[in-house]
Amino acid sequence: MKIASGTRLVFCAASLAAQVALAAHDHFTDAAEISTFLRDHFEGTNAGMVIGLLDGRGSRLLGAGRLDNHTSRGVDGDTIFEIGSITKTFTALLFLDMVERGEMKLDDPVTRYLPKGVKVPGYRDKEITLLNLAAQDSGLPMNADNLAAGDWLAAYNAYTAADLYAFLSRYALTNAPGTEFRYSNVGMSLLGHVMELKAGTSFESLVVNRICRPLGISSTFITPAVESKARLALGHDEKGRATGYYQLQVMAGAGALLSTANDLLKYLSANLGLRPSNLHPLMDKMQVVLHAAPDEGRTAMPWFDEKVYSPPGTDLLGHAGGTGGCSTFIGFDRVQRRGVVVLSNQRIIHSSSVGWRILQGAPLCGRDAATLQPVREYVAIGFSFELERQTGVARITRVYPESPAAAAGLSPGLIIDRINGVPVAGKSMADSMELMRGPVGTRVELVLITPDGSRSNMVELIKSEIRL
Repeated sequence: MKIASGTRLVFCAASLAAQVALAAHDHFTDAAEISTFLRDHFEGTNAGMVIGLLDGRGSRLLGAGRLDNHTSRGVDGDTIFEIGSITKTFTALLFLDMVERGEMKLDDPVTRYLPKGVKVPGYRDKEITLLNLAAQDSGLPMNADNLAAGDWLAAYNAYTAADLYAFLSRYALTNAPGTEFRYSNVGMSLLGHVMELKAGTSFESLVVNRICRPLGISSTFITPAVESKARLALGHDEKGRATGYYQLQVMAGAGALLSTANDLLKYLSANLGLRPSNLHPLMDKMQVVLHAAPDEGRTAMPWFDEKVYSPPGTDLLGHAGGTGGCSTFIGFDRVQRRGVVVLSNQRIIHSSSVGWRILQGAPLCGRDAATLQPVREYVAIGFSFELERQTGVARITRVYPESPAAAAGLSPGLIIDRINGVPVAGKSMADSMELMRGPVGTRVELVLITPDGSRSNMVELIKSEIRL
């Protein structure tokens, strides 16, 4: 998700700094702060959040809030949530299982499994393979351009195999398959679809029989039984309004599954090798990093790290999911063998930010939950500034702790007059930031004027790695 703002942070395109509480890794399941966070934001509301913690000592569940499904029931480890794109991890695992069984091959072209006459785009002499779909380096876009405009829920639910075939027949790749990661609902939908065609059964049936039952998980499916519906959480959008549910057709492999925190803790336990499973060797293969992407960071199949900071002695991977009314996340530390599940039936507080910060040992409380972000490491100076509309003056709005700017004594309200000798007056935000761009060790000279305009001063800052 991208957020636009009129304020810019000065790292190498911006800034930031805050110390990661690494000591929290020594008390991973000490959940006092998590309980406080959940209580402060979900008790007494129509939505809820469940957080599951997993390590070698076992698992622990915490939750607060309600299902809001016409009952007064609170959320817990057996509450069923839409998990959205976390489904993609099941889709990739199912594919490797079919390869292991000899039903498919990694390098098979996708066209081999589609009806005759269905055209799939290629690039010069390179065809899209099944492995390209699973690794999300096929070159296919995030979404097809023939999805109906307007209501995304209705558009996704209405999208059929015929629509997918029509899109594929006229889409042109802009790069060769296998060369770069590109997050793709289209590609994962296509992979799920061709596995259905090959096996002669539904995607749901394949996931339940080949993944869920062997792992001993019983509440992960697409269509809940009548007796399960009392545990199904109702989603809420960014404005707190109740939403409908996904009923995906050909896009099932991209985001159709429902699950519970208890089920996903078992799934993560198998991924981390904390419980025996014949699927674990395949799960290990899924964790091999294949690409580095601008937004998703290190990408595996289909795990990625969103360019978040991995504290020393850790190696973090995860996957978020979002539907019209649910925000979900599962992630793990490959070195410390710890995992986190965060499931919520609302979209105001992002489950992925909560989950990453728990894995990082970073604090949750004392921050604006709606804008909470994972800790990231940047080449930075350490302040944010904005251009005032009326005057065009560049004014510092925030200075981040433990940054070069803080060490130099900068404070909010100071006016930036010159950057490396170049006057800022009349320059755009992008132009001003470009004057400060550079790697670690870059020296940036600023001429600053006091808020009342009475004095000016020159300071030199040296870019360093800082975290927030």
